[in-house]
Amino acid sequence: MRYILLGILFSVPSFLYGGIRNDSLVLERMFCYRRNFACEIEDTTTNIYLKLAIKTNRRNFTMMCVPTLFHVAYGDRDYITENYGKVKFKDIRNYDLKHQIYVSTIRHRSSSTMTVLRKYIVPDVYGIAMFEDQVLSPFNRANRVYYRYTISEVTQDTHLITFKPRSNNTQLVKGYAIVNSHSGRLNYARFQGEYDMLNFDIQTYFDEIQDDRLAILPRKCVVNTTFKFLGNDLRSNYTALFGCDTNLPDSIERSADMKLLSDIRPIPLDSVETDIYRKFFSSFEKPDTVATDNKKKKSNIGKIAWDILEDNMLSSIRGENDKGYFKLSPIINPEYITYSNSRGVAYKITLGAQYNFNEKRKLSFNSRTGYNFKIKQFYFDNRLHFDFNPKRNGWLELQMANGNRINNSSVLDLLNEQHRDTVDFSKLNLDYFNDNHYELSCNIAVTDEFEVMPSIIYHHRTAVNKNAMVQTGQPTEYNGFASSLTLKYQPFKSWPMFSLNYERCFNDVFGSNMEYERWELDASYRRRYSSLKRFNARLGGGFYTNKSTTYFIDYNNFHEDYLPGGWDDDWSGEFQLLNSRWYNASNYYLRMNVSYDSPLLLISRLPFAGRIFEAERLYFSFAQLEKTRAYYEVGYGFKTRFISLAFFGSFLNADFVRFGTKFSFELFRKW
Repeated sequence: MRYILLGILFSVPSFLYGGIRNDSLVLERMFCYRRNFACEIEDTTTNIYLKLAIKTNRRNFTMMCVPTLFHVAYGDRDYITENYGKVKFKDIRNYDLKHQIYVSTIRHRSSSTMTVLRKYIVPDVYGIAMFEDQVLSPFNRANRVYYRYTISEVTQDTHLITFKPRSNNTQLVKGYAIVNSHSGRLNYARFQGEYDMLNFDIQTYFDEIQDDRLAILPRKCVVNTTFKFLGNDLRSNYTALFGCDTNLPDSIERSADMKLLSDIRPIPLDSVETDIYRKFFSSFEKPDTVATDNKKKKSNIGKIAWDILEDNMLSSIRGENDKGYFKLSPIINPEYITYSNSRGVAYKITLGAQYNFNEKRKLSFNSRTGYNFKIKQFYFDNRLHFDFNPKRNGWLELQMANGNRINNSSVLDLLNEQHRDTVDFSKLNLDYFNDNHYELSCNIAVTDEFEVMPSIIYHHRTAVNKNAMVQTGQPTEYNGFASSLTLKYQPFKSWPMFSLNYERCFNDVFGSNMEYERWELDASYRRRYSSLKRFNARLGGGFYTNKSTTYFIDYNNFHEDYLPGGWDDDWSGEFQLLNSRWYNASNYYLRMNVSYDSPLLLISRLPFAGRIFEAERLYFSFAQLEKTRAYYEVGYGFKTRFISLAFFGSFLNADFVRFGTKFSFELFRKW
C-alpha cells in the first residue's frame, strides 16, 4: 500500500511535468523548423497574383506630400490594382517581380503607389527580422526573450501558440499561430503591429503549398494596413497568392487585358471591388453634352498639372527593364536634409543608373550632389563603375568629385614667414582651397581572402581667395598626380577587414607641382548579433614619409564628409565634433570609432517611448594627432519614424571641449 501511494505521488508531478515538456517541445520544433526541414529559396521562380485595394476615409492637402500617395490624394476615394505574373527569388529577401498582366483604376503611375507594402507580402517569419531588418519575428529563437508564449493543444496534430511582447515596442508584434505539432511548421499565423507610420494586421497561410523550395514562403498572405497622418486616414488590403496554377507565356508583359485577367484570377472579387471597377470603366463613356465635355477638360488640365508636379518634384524619376534601371531621387525630399553643429545644414539628391551586359558584367553610374549651407559650397561625387568579374570582386571605377574644402596651416605659415608682420594673413582665408578630385581604380581578389586595388589619382586644388594669393605672390593652383596601391586582407568572414594603402605623388608629371608619400593602415569590423543588434568598430592610422611638399595633408580614411546620409550611413564611423582643420593639420594620426546598435537598448524599453523609438546607438571615438592631446567623443543616438537624433560630447584628455547634436529626417525614408 505504501509503495502504491508513493507511486501516485511521484506519477502526478511527472504527468504535469510531461505536459509542460510537450508544450515546450512544440515551441522548440517551431524554432528549429527552418533548419531541420525547409529548403532555402534560391533561384526559384513561381507564379504570383497580387491585389491591392485602397480606401480613403479622410484626406487633406498634406497627403500629396507623402511618397507614393500623391495620386490617391485627389479624385476617387476607392482604388483597386491587380497584377498577375512571375516572381523570381534570389532568396526570401531579394526577389524580382515580372508584371505580365497589370490592371489598375489609378490612372497615373499606379505601379508606384503604396510600394512600401511590397515587403509585407513576403514576410521572413522564420528569420530574425520579418521585413528588411525590421520587426523581430516571434518565430525565431533569438527573439524569444522579447515575447511571452501561451501554448495549447487544438487537435492531436496541431497546437495554438499565442504570443505577445514583453514590452510595448514598435519592433515587436502580437498574435497567434497554428503549428504542426510534429514538425513545428506554421500552418497559419496572424500578427499585428505598428511600424513606420503603418498599423498592420497580417495573415499568412502555409498549409497549401506543395513545393518544398517554397516551404518558408506563405501560400497566401493578406496584409491589412491603416495609415493615419496629419488628419489623413487611409486603409488598404493587399493580397498575395504564390504558386498559382496558370503559366502565362513570357511574351506577355504589362498587358492590361481585363478579360484575360478575369479568366485566370485565382480568387474572386468581392462586391466592393467589383463596384470600384464598374465606376472606373463607366467614366470612360462618352458624355452626352458639351457642358460635361468642357467640365471634364478643365478637370483633366488640373490633373495634368498635378501629375507634372508630382513626376518632377515629389517623386523619384525611374525606369527599369531586364537590362537595367535609372533612378533620380525627388527634388523636394526632406529626408535628404541633415544638420550637425560642425557641418551645419546640408541637402543632397542622388542619381543612379545601371546597364547589365550579361549576368557577370554590368555598368553602373551613381551620383551624389548637394549643397552645404554653412560652408556655402556645392558638392558632387560621381562614380562610373564596371563589374567584370563578380566571382573575384573584379571591378573598374572612375570617380570624379570636388571633395571637401581643404586647408593647411603650412601655407599660412609660409606667407607669414615671407612677409613677416606686414599683413595679417589669418583674416584672408588664404589656407582654404577647393579640391577637384579624379581617381581611376581597379580591384581584384587574388584569393578568397586577399584583394588588390591599384589606383591613379589626380588633384586640382584652387585657392578660395585667389586675389589675395596673387597679391602676395603665391600660386593660386596646386596640382598633384599620384599612384596608389591598396591591399585588403580578411582571413575569415567573421574577422575584421585589414587594409594597407600606399600613395605617392610625383612632381612635374602631368602638371603636378607637389610631391609626397603617404601610408595608411585600417581595420574595420562589423558584426551582427541576434535580434538586429550590431557592433561596428574601426581602428586605423596614417603618416607621411616624404615631406618635400607639405602644403596639403589629405588622408583617405580620415576626412570630413559635408554631405552625410541618414541613420544607415556612416554616422558610426565618423567624428561628429572634430574641428575640420584637424583633419589636415598633422603628419600622422591614430583613430578609433566604435558603435553599438540595438532596437531595444535603453529608452526604447519604456512603454511610451517604445512605440516611437525604432533603434538606439552608443558611440565612442578617439583620435591622436601630432602636437595635440588625446581627443575623445562619446555619444548617444536614436532613430524614430520621424527623425534620427544624436547627442555628442567631446573631450581633450579629461577636459570637456564642446557639446553637439546631429539629426536627419527619417520620415517616409523607406516608402
